[in-house]
Amino acid sequence: MFRCDRCHAVVPAGTRATKIVLETRTKVYESRGGLTREFPRMRRPMGRRARRQSTFDKGGVGTEIVREISVCPKCAAEHQAQLAAEQAAAAAAAPAPAPASAV
Repeated sequence: MFRCDRCHAVVPAGTRATKIVLETRTKVYESRGGLTREFPRMRRPMGRRARRQSTFDKGGVGTEIVREISVCPKCAAEHQAQLAAEQAAAAAAAPAPAPASAV
């Protein structure tokens, strides 16, 4: 049992909660070049030593969740329908690509 964060209704036991992401932010991950050492998984018999392999993690840019809510299945379906309608409106508002000319 849980209380839906959107409609504030108590959901019966055994019903799965759906998480809806409300806010995200960009995150820059620093590179970890050659500083970390990892051991490979053991593929050989236990008697042999595993070699150390240095790994290079180049970092990058990603997103992190700032705020999310747990909702009931009914609210989750409404949210999905709202997102689909917003995406359809955005696609209709976008300019159509120019046709390619034949050479």
